[in-house]
Amino acid sequence: MKELMKYIDDSLSGIPDSKSFYKYKKAIVDEITDRANEITHAGIDDENVVRDLIISEYPDIRGEYGRLVDEEKKKRHKKQIRLACIFGSIIYFLVIVIAFLAVSFVTGDWAHTWVYLVSFIFAYLSAALIWIVVKLSRRQSLFHPVSRIFIALAVMLLTLTVFLYLKVIFDVNKSWLAFIFGVLAMMSADGIYAEKASERFAIFFHILYIVPAAAMIYIILGSLSVIPWHPGWLLIPASLIIVLLVIFIRILDHNKHKSQEIEEDSEWKDS
Repeated sequence: MKELMKYIDDSLSGIPDSKSFYKYKKAIVDEITDRANEITHAGIDDENVVRDLIISEYPDIRGEYGRLVDEEKKKRHKKQIRLACIFGSIIYFLVIVIAFLAVSFVTGDWAHTWVYLVSFIFAYLSAALIWIVVKLSRRQSLFHPVSRIFIALAVMLLTLTVFLYLKVIFDVNKSWLAFIFGVLAMMSADGIYAEKASERFAIFFHILYIVPAAAMIYIILGSLSVIPWHPGWLLIPASLIIVLLVIFIRILDHNKHKSQEIEEDSEWKDS
């Protein structure tokens, strides 16, 4: 046992004293002592053999302690981030509520100042949803549908914010177009996410979104008098042509990869 204790001391030499270090060292001493007793009770009395067996089972005591320390640091870091998010959120809401009340009492413009308060709340919720999406995207693809729903919600919250500013603050005519812009942005964001997340059927979502997107662009441009309603409607059948082109290009690309795979299989069989 003296040689085993020396092995532990040598392995952990030079490590600064700390509570976690003493805890780890005590645990490893207890484990090795129990393991040595088990081996001895099994009929192996040779101390050299017992020592070699123990060392083979615990080859990297120092490295194991380093990994334990890193894991504890990660846990503390995550806890600090959670606390920072909680306190940061509380401070954020206190600041925006105080600012809202101060501006409202000073200006007396309660009919408009509420929009500023709501917009900051929506901005916070949108940021929270995007943060959740980033976290979920690092996990299994099972969470991807949930992430896409959260992205859509974030985009629509921002769209509603834009609408409130246009309608209530600036009294812009045809401010309702913001919602069409929002749906268009939502489909675009969903398509980009599906592509970045390597969704299996990402191309089908792109195809499905082309015609509705063309219809929305037609409504937006027509409402803003950028293009005439007639023959601007030709944008919609033109989008069908784009759909066919996308499908055709996809088929060509698929056949090209298929041919390459067949050639590689043939070369492998020949070799």
